[in-house]
Amino acid sequence: MSNEPLRGCPTCGTPVAAAHLGLRDFTWVSNALPGKVAPMDFDFVLERKGKFLIIEFKPPTARLPVGQARTLREARKWADVWLVRHQDGDGMAMVDFGDGLVPLSVGELAAEVALWFEEASKS
Repeated sequence: MSNEPLRGCPTCGTPVAAAHLGLRDFTWVSNALPGKVAPMDFDFVLERKGKFLIIEFKPPTARLPVGQARTLREARKWADVWLVRHQDGDGMAMVDFGDGLVPLSVGELAAEVALWFEEASKS
């Protein structure tokens, strides 16, 4: 499995090829599970005072795998879950806060996250 299409860690900038994903490459467990069962990760998690914001990023036309859709639906019972459809480089995102898609600029999305954090901080 080549990790070359991934550019690098968004936090530290380490190129993925140089990071040697190790256990973060889930094929070590996927191969041990039956059929098409595989683990998923959350792309973005923010916690504040016991409240959680989970964001899943997908390209505009990508489908959510069935298992991931179920997991995110269950997570909505204890967290705020946003699905963000974004094309790299265009500066815009379509965001589903749970009740339909809303077009936002990346700056507006950042402001929504900051607002969520501010509201979570009040409790």
